[in-house]
Amino acid sequence: MAEETWFGTAELPEKSRLAVPELTEHLDLTLDDLDYPVNSTSMNPVVLPQERYTELFDATRQLLRLLRRALFGIAPDFHGRLRALGAAEENYPLWVQGPLEETYATCMTRPDIAIGPTGPKFLEFNIGSGIGGVVETSVQSAAWKAAYGGAHAAPFRATPDPLSVRDQIFVRAVRDLGTPPAVAIVGALREFNAVRTTRYFDIQVQSLRNQGLQAEYFEPEQLLQGLGLGGGNSTPRYRLGLRHFTIFDWTRLGIDLAPMRSALDAECFLIASQSAYLVANKKVLGWVSEGLPWMTAEDHALVERYLPWTRTVSDRPVRWRGTTRPLPELLLSERENFVLKPAIGLGSHGVVLGRHVDDAAWRATLDTALSTGQYIAQEYVEPVPYRVELREEGSEDTYETDVHPVLSPFLFDGQPGGCLVRYLPPGRVGVTTIQGNGALPSVALPV
Repeated sequence: MAEETWFGTAELPEKSRLAVPELTEHLDLTLDDLDYPVNSTSMNPVVLPQERYTELFDATRQLLRLLRRALFGIAPDFHGRLRALGAAEENYPLWVQGPLEETYATCMTRPDIAIGPTGPKFLEFNIGSGIGGVVETSVQSAAWKAAYGGAHAAPFRATPDPLSVRDQIFVRAVRDLGTPPAVAIVGALREFNAVRTTRYFDIQVQSLRNQGLQAEYFEPEQLLQGLGLGGGNSTPRYRLGLRHFTIFDWTRLGIDLAPMRSALDAECFLIASQSAYLVANKKVLGWVSEGLPWMTAEDHALVERYLPWTRTVSDRPVRWRGTTRPLPELLLSERENFVLKPAIGLGSHGVVLGRHVDDAAWRATLDTALSTGQYIAQEYVEPVPYRVELREEGSEDTYETDVHPVLSPFLFDGQPGGCLVRYLPPGRVGVTTIQGNGALPSVALPV
């Protein structure tokens, strides 16, 4: 019998699931034309005991509190925080004056979590409304419930729809800010290579409308016209927007950010605020891992339990596993035990796993980290396996194998909003990314 890990030993009643041919067709149809590629290879979602599922969200909430305090406590204003991070001001042009900048900075969060021998370890926090996977987690969670006979018959515990939970942020904003009940979704289809239609944004528009909010989707070049700005009119039709982008991605695509700046200046507030991406800076994770003066014994215990050893990279002494050594020396001598990550990288861009590169490549990355001051070093988390059933490509035959899932729970205004999962197909190694390394997207559901 296999040793029980944090994942538990829950099994799903296969007889209540659609047969493989029907299940494959169901997934192909339901998951088509979204950002992530269709995964009709995995024959089940990841299932977790309810207490384990709940633990992911509880730990996310507690760690996010520490990250938020670390960032906002480092300096009294936006520019001071940029300086503390060593961040370039031109990379953060869409901030606003006033309390909303802080209030709506951490309302949307998705950490990436590896499950090690001692349980969950939080590798990073993706914070802001540009985080991926919300739509796919919503659609795929519903698809699996349907595949097992519908929400009332399926063996899963009840979970709220991720989009509906996210929509409540805007319901609250309408109430708190006194704005009309209307939301402009600002996004760009060109970000998503696989999409053929506007289905990805249409789903989000309809979800907001289901909450009683007027909603429309605008490409960046259409935004000001859609808001009714220009021609002497300075009052936008929409006072709230869902900022469905990151500056990192849109700069890479050559998208002009001026319309979004003009919308903000006309008092159309885009949620989440610019400061989300300061809290998400991985250097903040390093600060919290290393410890800050205001942290309590309970805070340190939380960090010890859930964060892998993480440090901002510079030429300085650090303590690791009971010894103090210069950080560069430690990283060079213990390459296989560490990962180097850019502080503001998205989609695992620039992430280097020491055990998957040679000494020369590792040294070159470390040299870049030391010269820029914009990297973290993180202890590698040895993941424990999870057993899955996969379908043979081009066949109805299935087989069982071990994978190593990365779990990504969504937290919206402190409320659980579903859990994205990704794992590499058998035989593939490296960073667990969908677009870059062909990871299979799935979801976790409680039983």
